[in-house]
Amino acid sequence: MNVLTPEEIMLRLGIAVFCGLFVGLDREIKHKNVGVRTYLLVCLGAAGFSLMTLEMTHFYTTIYKTINPDPTRVIQGVVTGIGFLGGGAILQAKGHVTGVATGASIWVCGAIGVACGYGFYWHAVIMAGYAFFILAIVGWLRVKCRGDLESDEGDVANNQKKKS
Repeated sequence: MNVLTPEEIMLRLGIAVFCGLFVGLDREIKHKNVGVRTYLLVCLGAAGFSLMTLEMTHFYTTIYKTINPDPTRVIQGVVTGIGFLGGGAILQAKGHVTGVATGASIWVCGAIGVACGYGFYWHAVIMAGYAFFILAIVGWLRVKCRGDLESDEGDVANNQKKKS
């Protein structure tokens, strides 16, 4: 009755975890509050919801011929829920906002997980590669191009405290 084999489910979830690890490593190496475990879980959870949606859609359309489920509604819920999680990573204190890149990368990991769950592996791998490039390479270039940053933290106030 299942639409996917256990091997295909393990492959989809495994690729989601690998992609989450790839993106989360940058945040972990830079000692961000939200580390690699969060990214792994976000990708895994989004992929899991997507897989369950595929299975439920197949189940209900097989048993109840008159039902026409809309699997895109799960994606809408994942986007909203992960947006809330990412929003929690964004902090504002003393006129400075931090964690925006972390919040955005959590959101991207949700998309990577959904892509894995629906079996769009190349989409997921390419998104993970671009996300890593943006976080690691563009983050490094940002520090090199701006004179007011000493690290990829992006928080001028913390960098000024370190100078004192």
